[in-house]
Amino acid sequence: MSSCSHHLVDFKKELSPLALLRISGLLRNMGCGETIEIRTYDQDDQENLRLVLHSFQKCIPFDIQEITKGSCNITIITMSVQQEVYMTTDQLSALTVSHTVDARGSACPGPLLEAKKGIGKVKVGEVLEIYSSDPGTKTDIPAWAKKAGHEFLGVLPTDGYDKLFVRRKK
Repeated sequence: MSSCSHHLVDFKKELSPLALLRISGLLRNMGCGETIEIRTYDQDDQENLRLVLHSFQKCIPFDIQEITKGSCNITIITMSVQQEVYMTTDQLSALTVSHTVDARGSACPGPLLEAKKGIGKVKVGEVLEIYSSDPGTKTDIPAWAKKAGHEFLGVLPTDGYDKLFVRRKK
């Protein structure tokens, strides 16, 4: 998806289960600066939407703004975390990796949990490589690395999955 794109999901124009599936897909692939505007009219739809958003917000950081206009509840979701790349593709490809965690096929929070286990298998200064096919991992791993005091080195996209690199700092 390109940055600054805006998506509209209107529950009056889509069946509720399909709208929720569409929202889930959009959330999985959101990039920084992108927004989703969701319009709901029914209390049950609003509650189901809250459940979906709550489950995703554990894995993908985004901001939520709610506006009520008559019977319509408008939810604006904005991806606010900027994904940074610290090394070039060539530098990432040339890294010496001490341990690799393969979390392909695992959904959030699986890749993050595997990375947390894997970091214990590398020495301070060494690099952990994480394979993941879950798009949310590209925001989860950098946020975790920063919080845990490690250095996120970047993402190397490959065919069908990403390779993420973290240097253990403590």
